[in-house]
Amino acid sequence: MDLTSFLRPLALVALPATVLALALEVGAGVTARGAVEASPLAVASTAAVLVALLGIGATALAALTRLRAAGRSAAGPALAVVGTVLVAGGEWASLFVLPALSTAAPHLLTSGALSSVTVGFVASYAVFAVGWIATAVALLRARLVPAWLGVLLAVGGLAGMAPAPEPARLLIVSVAVLLVARRLPAVTETSWQLSR
Repeated sequence: MDLTSFLRPLALVALPATVLALALEVGAGVTARGAVEASPLAVASTAAVLVALLGIGATALAALTRLRAAGRSAAGPALAVVGTVLVAGGEWASLFVLPALSTAAPHLLTSGALSSVTVGFVASYAVFAVGWIATAVALLRARLVPAWLGVLLAVGGLAGMAPAPEPARLLIVSVAVLLVARRLPAVTETSWQLSR
């Protein structure tokens, strides 16, 4: 079994998990009384975003292996993997740290004392955006995806920088990831060995 065929099922989970996370986020905003971060729906939304990021990261790894097998640079997908991991780290903090802070020390969330955390979130999404834009360009140059799909993937990466809830930021890239995962040809063991 090659790595691409192992990663493809994970990638196919990204879009449904993102849509579920977005629905839960909307539900949390409508039903939360007090701190939205502590709402059970918001916590479930964050968990669904982490699952979506697993699928998004799996697609970056699949693109990396496919580009390497084609003898192309894998710098873009490698950066996309790093950006996805950084964003997942921020989501992990949202899942485990923010709910505890919102109940134990709610004044910290509104005091501005955590401004460096915001800078970290923005930096993570910047790496994510650059990585996915570079991945789109690399896949287009290698002719592994059609032009419209490469553009959709690049726009999805750029949408990660939009000031919106995380599930909304990931929606376009999740659609693109699903389509890329279905189009990436499998890497055969022979083609992998020839590229080394």
